[in-house]
Amino acid sequence: MSEAFIARQPIFDLENKLAGYELLYRPAKTATAAGQEDSMKMSSATIVTGILTIGLEQLTGGVPAFINFPRELLLNHDFAFTDPSSITIELLETIACDDETVAAARALRDKGFRLALDDFAAGEEYEPFLQLAHIVKVDVLGATSEHLQALVTRLKAYNVTLLAERIEDAAMCAQCRTLGFTLFQGYYFSRPEIVQRRDLPAGMIGVVKVMNMVLDQRATDRDLEAAFRSDPGLSYKLLRIVNSAGVGSSGIESIQQAVRMIGRAPLHRWLTLLFVNSAPMSTGIDREMMLSALERGRLCELLALHTGMTFAAPSLFLAGVLSVFDAILGLPMPELLRQVRVSSDVELALLKEAGPYTLYLETATSYARGDWDQAIARGTELGVMDQLPDWYSEAGAWAREVLQQR
Repeated sequence: MSEAFIARQPIFDLENKLAGYELLYRPAKTATAAGQEDSMKMSSATIVTGILTIGLEQLTGGVPAFINFPRELLLNHDFAFTDPSSITIELLETIACDDETVAAARALRDKGFRLALDDFAAGEEYEPFLQLAHIVKVDVLGATSEHLQALVTRLKAYNVTLLAERIEDAAMCAQCRTLGFTLFQGYYFSRPEIVQRRDLPAGMIGVVKVMNMVLDQRATDRDLEAAFRSDPGLSYKLLRIVNSAGVGSSGIESIQQAVRMIGRAPLHRWLTLLFVNSAPMSTGIDREMMLSALERGRLCELLALHTGMTFAAPSLFLAGVLSVFDAILGLPMPELLRQVRVSSDVELALLKEAGPYTLYLETATSYARGDWDQAIARGTELGVMDQLPDWYSEAGAWAREVLQQR
């Protein structure tokens, strides 16, 4: 599993309501500081992790994210894809105020980005930045009352919001309120909290991409073909599975032919098998959990095929497999489903034990776990109790055969 870490520290307003989070680089889950990395690397990593890997909505819940920008990043426009309403750009105190940086800051403001000056304590040469800034952050730790009063008096000449950072006690918080600060940040409120994100193993990402595309009705067969062609290993595995299934009188000879002849529902089922086979399996425990996932998926599928729900068999197969995969991958189910797109009915069954697939999933799960009271109740409700032992044996034999081919 690949892991990404980031720290966030809340920022509060005068009413003690959450006004934003500053996002901070962290190299590891246990790190309490950024370490010795250069500012460009830290800021770039924070943007990648915060925006692309974890996602700002998950990190901030909709309040602005404050992200540090060194000079190199300020002059670089690769981040232009971000939503200006979602982030506030903190211009680090190490940035020189010159023609280049002022022009870049003005361009960002014109695009709708809010600008904050970080750790501001600079002289008159920073006048152009003050004219552009929305927020000025002042490090108040250890600052004297006289210093803070003089700085606030100077800044009142500009249309900026004052943010007091590194507040560590109630006395300093009260003093900053009296001086005219309206945003507050520091250990007095909260230390930076590490947020961790685990991604699917690299070998599974390509499979998930195509799985999600198969379910997207906007994706054409040509789009699917292009996706397979971009991953030769996936294409080879798919052709082996399709040919072994005997689709067509002479087998499948190309991705294009496979995509057109198979149909999306069977194709999605086979991709689910590839998804399972791409998962890490280095211990006996891994193997047993994988066997349980395949077994449960196949039993869900058999229940659908024998109860007039043939159309739902591929979805129920996926639901059964994924019901174990959160434990296999060490991902919470909501996070797993964020990465692996499923239908609303599958999501309801996995997350809320609701919807039309829940009875099938609960029947398979309770029987596999030996929860006989629930298994009998659910199996009787489906009218399959007499056949359930044979289908469970069939599912187990099929799952073991699949694992032997891995």
